[in-house]
Amino acid sequence: MMLYLALPLTILLYWLTRKLYQRIPLPFINPLLIPMVVLMLILHFGQLPLQDFMDGTWIINWLLKPAVVALALPLYQQMIHIKAKIKPIMICCSVSVVISILTSMLICRAMGIDEEITRSIATRSITTPLAMSVSESLGGIPSIAAAVVIMVGISGAVIGFPLLKLFGVTDPQAQGLAIGACSHAIGTAAATERGVTQGAFSSLALVVCGILTALIAPIMFAIYGLILGIN
Repeated sequence: MMLYLALPLTILLYWLTRKLYQRIPLPFINPLLIPMVVLMLILHFGQLPLQDFMDGTWIINWLLKPAVVALALPLYQQMIHIKAKIKPIMICCSVSVVISILTSMLICRAMGIDEEITRSIATRSITTPLAMSVSESLGGIPSIAAAVVIMVGISGAVIGFPLLKLFGVTDPQAQGLAIGACSHAIGTAAATERGVTQGAFSSLALVVCGILTALIAPIMFAIYGLILGIN
């Protein structure tokens, strides 16, 4: 049954949530968050096989690939502005990556969290495929990395723009960079809905931070291991 209902149910929940958000524009009424929670509850309490749901929604999974490629369009449209500000963009993305990894290390260390888990969540702010690959190379657990990335992305999509507004960040380019650097693809989807500029700069930050994390994270963890005497 779930095999045939999965796709129409997913689309219906997404459409209803978007309609609800148009009437009541609250941050937590998110078309990614609410359908996900509802579907999880249906699968859990209905004791329905997850594989049937995955098989029924294969077209959505397939569309993720061209959807990511389509993010190049707003980048192309904003290329003049990006070229003019490439230096501050690179600095901002680099600082974001260092802060993200460093806070993971310090918080996990202060809470006594296992080193393997620390290496799994340090890549929380980049897109899932990269996060899984980088965390595995660091000695982490890819499945935990993926779960944390999804939670971070949804959190950024829900509270990212309200937080930026609270701190007085109103420039569309700065908003896009902040969302893309912290909330990867899920945040970028929310940024694209806000405007072309936010979407373009969020896409840029997503790509740049992903590459920089792959380069910087091993170095930071090597230094981290030397300081703490961890092999």
